[in-house]
Amino acid sequence: MPAPLPNLYCTPNDVYDYLSVEGTQLRLDDHNQASGQQIQATADALAGATSIQVAGLALPLLAGSSLVFDGAGMVQTSTAVLAAVGKTGDTTLTVQPLTVQVNNGAAARDSGINLVMGQRLVKSTQYATAQVKLYCTGRYNDSDLANSWSVNRWATVLASRWVGRRRALGCPRSIEKDAEECLEEMKMVRFGQLNIEDIGTRTAGWPFLSNVTNDIHYDYSRIRVEMPLSEPSPTQYGQLVDWNSAYYLEVW
Repeated sequence: MPAPLPNLYCTPNDVYDYLSVEGTQLRLDDHNQASGQQIQATADALAGATSIQVAGLALPLLAGSSLVFDGAGMVQTSTAVLAAVGKTGDTTLTVQPLTVQVNNGAAARDSGINLVMGQRLVKSTQYATAQVKLYCTGRYNDSDLANSWSVNRWATVLASRWVGRRRALGCPRSIEKDAEECLEEMKMVRFGQLNIEDIGTRTAGWPFLSNVTNDIHYDYSRIRVEMPLSEPSPTQYGQLVDWNSAYYLEVW
């Protein structure tokens, strides 16, 4: 397995926002394990909480199930992973510590998604990040790309396309069209026809120029760079330096 990427250009929440929670989950529920029941929070559960108060369960929930809560004024979705079985009639769910608060009235649907399936969603963001890097890291630093909204959009669309194509299924045409547009823009970035907003390129966008003169004081004439008249950093890599020329005293 490849080493973990230092930066991901999109998150599972970005894919949820693009495909909708249900649209994402239904594509990942390979074995039709979802009961479809709706679970509604009856009290706020703060970030870091390990339990959520809910309306009585109509059907049991397996430990490891992932419930994605949204609505009720939440600014982003909150994924709750069950740490224990939820029995029919239970009004409290034991979960792993929440990273985002769940508001009173927020709802989630039992989609059959467990930790293993959830990792597939993370894998989609990894594949999408790698594809964006393939086109863009020739001109931009990885850490800078992670701060661009355009890069986030490209990665979100490509991750969503991967989710839609899983199991050799056909991806919706609207997603394919968005992906084609993203790839065209990324190709333009690769060839220097388009600059990513708000971040700088790794190297200058113009040719590096050095003014040179032919030094005939050697047995064989050599080309010397006129440093005061040339680019201060003509290359992004180490050069072989002619120290005799560098320290040569000019006599006028």
